Amino acid sequence: MNKNTRLDLLQIFRYFTGIAMIYFAVMVTLTAIQTGEGDSLTQVQAYVNFGTNLILLIYLSIPWLWRKMRRLYLPTALVYATVVPIFSNLIYLADPYENIWNIITRSWFLLPILMVPIVLIAWQYKFRYVVLIVIFSTYVELFVLIPHINKVNVDALLILGGPLIRAFSFGTIGLIVNRLVAIQQTQRKALILANIRLSEHTQTLEELATSRERNRISRELHDTLAHTLSGQAVNLEAIKLMIPSDHYEVHEMLEQSLSNTRAGLAETRRALKALRSQQLDDLGLCMAIENLATDAASRGDFKLDINITNHLPELTPDIEQTIFRIAQESMENIIRHADAKNVEITLETDNHHLLFIISDDGEGFDIGTLNIDDKLGIRGMRERAALVRGEFSILSNPGEGTTIRLLIPIHWGLNKEA
Repeated sequence: MNKNTRLDLLQIFRYFTGIAMIYFAVMVTLTAIQTGEGDSLTQVQAYVNFGTNLILLIYLSIPWLWRKMRRLYLPTALVYATVVPIFSNLIYLADPYENIWNIITRSWFLLPILMVPIVLIAWQYKFRYVVLIVIFSTYVELFVLIPHINKVNVDALLILGGPLIRAFSFGTIGLIVNRLVAIQQTQRKALILANIRLSEHTQTLEELATSRERNRISRELHDTLAHTLSGQAVNLEAIKLMIPSDHYEVHEMLEQSLSNTRAGLAETRRALKALRSQQLDDLGLCMAIENLATDAASRGDFKLDINITNHLPELTPDIEQTIFRIAQESMENIIRHADAKNVEITLETDNHHLLFIISDDGEGFDIGTLNIDDKLGIRGMRERAALVRGEFSILSNPGEGTTIRLLIPIHWGLNKEA
């Protein structure tokens, strides 16, 4: 039961007990005025019901009891509001000489008193609890009514028919309320699911727009910066051929410039390729990571061990992007800084988490080094992990290699449309 529903239900319950308390107080007063007595059976029953509703009103108006009793708070009130009126009605039925019409009238008197608790039980709990209350109230009343039946006739039918018809009425109303609540809950869940899918669709559209913009920037950089660097490298090669070979210093400077230009061109092409990240869309996460790692291993000259489970769940695009980008950044760090001989990549899942690990046996570093996040892009990896509610950690020591670990709750990473 959510908080708003509980507050609505308790408010309705308080209104009912307050109105019932006023009703029984008026009944006691009017009966005393008319009869001049204060201890008749009618007044005794009214006293009991007045006291019951007064206690309920006080009970339902104390928030401390709600916080203290938690789940027992409402059931206790409902049981009390149901059981006490049933037994208070037996005050009449216990007299074997009671007039039959008083018996019938008092039997139907329970209908409005028990109606609200029955509706609240059907609203909040399963239908079987309604059935239990109906059976209990009917059994208790019939158990006391049967001694009043001397023979099977119309009077007996009237006496026994009241509790049975009332039980059928309670059961029918309880069933209708319970079904309506179930339908409402189903519709609410469907609405929540629709909102989630709409949100995911909106996110997908945003990612598509972002991807298109990235591709546009990639094309423009390729047509400008990459072509410029490529042309610059060709010009430097031509200049190098035109200068006599005995100009050693000039040749050395040209060679350095040419090397820097080629490195810049290679890095630009790598950045453009990463900017587009088409392989993730075309190949899927597993194949994209394998291709990325294989390419990095050939450039970094290290041995590669890839362990990717064959039964990954369908993941949302943001999860896949996060894992791929962290893998991409980690591979570049290994190539540039680690001087590793062996690299191991693990991507696996259990019933609760998705685990991604990249470890190497390279030089490692001191995690306490200042600005290490900025230097190795670790800050960006942490931020990407946080966006998908993942836990990012890094373990490294000088000379002992580095381990990157990403842990994502599997209920968050699942693609709900899959």
